[in-house]
Amino acid sequence: MSHHPLRTAAAPAPVQEAAAVEWDLVRDAVRWSPAAYQLLARDPALGPLALDELPGQLLPEDRPVLRRMVTEALVHGRPVAGVLRVAGSPGARAVACTGRADRGTDGQVVALRMVLNAL
Repeated sequence: MSHHPLRTAAAPAPVQEAAAVEWDLVRDAVRWSPAAYQLLARDPALGPLALDELPGQLLPEDRPVLRRMVTEALVHGRPVAGVLRVAGSPGARAVACTGRADRGTDGQVVALRMVLNAL
């Protein structure tokens, strides 16, 4: 029986949790999961951003992309998907976003829900 030194595999990279964000348009409430603060480079002590404040977290050239996504979801009722870059230091972080608008029983939009994943 030969003895070989024990070799260990490299530790796997931590699994990035998907982040959930919701803007409740009826109650004027915003909910972010803990992972959303990390992905969107926001201090949790400051609370979540209102939907109209979110573009300020993005690179300027990605703000129109977000605007189109929100319009597609809220005005046209279509599910949305895209990649946005969050401004931060030392550089931007790419985040995949998927979302949809929720409608009330009267057909009016009541909320926008999105799931975010780091790329």
